[in-house]
Amino acid sequence: MNTLKEKIKTIPKPYFSLRDIEKISSMDIGGLKVSLNRLVKREELTRISHGLYTMDVAALDFEKIACEIYRPAYVSFESALAMHNVLSQKPLHITLASTNRSKKIRLGDRLAIYHHLKRDLFWGFVRYGDHLLAEPEKAFLDLAYLSSKGYAHFDFEEMNLELLNKKKLERYCRKFCKAGIKKVCNFLPKEKK
Repeated sequence: MNTLKEKIKTIPKPYFSLRDIEKISSMDIGGLKVSLNRLVKREELTRISHGLYTMDVAALDFEKIACEIYRPAYVSFESALAMHNVLSQKPLHITLASTNRSKKIRLGDRLAIYHHLKRDLFWGFVRYGDHLLAEPEKAFLDLAYLSSKGYAHFDFEEMNLELLNKKKLERYCRKFCKAGIKKVCNFLPKEKK
């Protein structure tokens, strides 16, 4: 058992999959799963999701993991707005946009919530550290889009809209070509002259 733990420590990543462990182990998959379960029960290893493990939860970047395990995806909606300080409260869950089906994945004590966007709406994000993050204007419009479909709650009172670039927001809004989203843009404070 200790030899498996020592081998796992050689994996050069803060988290690893069952496949990663299988590559460095000489055990068959059944025996490997039993050994991993024992390490988890003894709290020498932490299962962060189905088939994903870590030796150190504190070293994890959950946004990075969320973007990597269900590609393509970028952090958006409430999570991105909070990271850009537009939203006054930090959400409990990580919210992401993906061209895949909507899905929820448990990551330790957090939940990654993926919302489906059409391919032509999958833009407006940048690399932020080790993950993809929506620009604040795009995160705002992504949330407005979800709200217009009845899949999210949109509350101007909880947002500091002064942090959004109004010209970029208007340009992005035109790209959406959706009447509901354009109406959201009408609520924004006008540029001061």
